[in-house]
Amino acid sequence: MKTLLQITAIATLIVAISFNLNASNINLVPEDEAYINDIPFNTEEIAANYLYEKALSETFEFEEEAYIDDIPFDTYEVAKNYIYEKYLKNVFVFEKEEYIDDIPFDTEEIFNEIFFTVYFYSK
Repeated sequence: MKTLLQITAIATLIVAISFNLNASNINLVPEDEAYINDIPFNTEEIAANYLYEKALSETFEFEEEAYIDDIPFDTYEVAKNYIYEKYLKNVFVFEKEEYIDDIPFDTEEIFNEIFFTVYFYSK
């Protein structure tokens, strides 16, 4: 029995030492191999076409959605105001025009008569 134990211990030590010695020589990085063009077609293109055809063959059915009034303002009015404000920021340059005296009466005098008449009679 004692001999069997000694032989087992020696065998275990030999195996452990041999694994330890060989472990330092193990190279787990594979060597670069030359490219072999043995496939005469593009597998990426075939896979993409397959997935595209599969996606086209699927029929998607969606439930009709109910209207949700989650926007508390009129987007048309917001867009209209934005465009209006955007164009107000533009500086318009007009050519100087000649003075045309085509009104045969004094508009300032007429305004003053009407304004003061309405103003005093409204009190």
